[in-house]
Amino acid sequence: MDWTRAAAATVVCEEKGTTLRDVVQGIMDGAETPDTVMELLGITNEDKGADKIPEIMDVFVPVVNAWKNGSCGGACAGCGGGCQP
Repeated sequence: MDWTRAAAATVVCEEKGTTLRDVVQGIMDGAETPDTVMELLGITNEDKGADKIPEIMDVFVPVVNAWKNGSCGGACAGCGGGCQP
């Protein structure tokens, strides 16, 4: 799945009702590894959709970090996080 184009309401983990928005919020709250965000959201490795967390993290952790560090120019200008269409 192309997580850069997915809607925030896209369900990542059906069993827990976790959405892409929840995962990105976990990143915004400081989670930088799949294990950390899964713990924060109460997701276990056995939950359906848990395997999607690492690929979401690969896309959004660099983008969030760039934004937090002030190196993001907005609208993906100057961002190496892979969010370009």
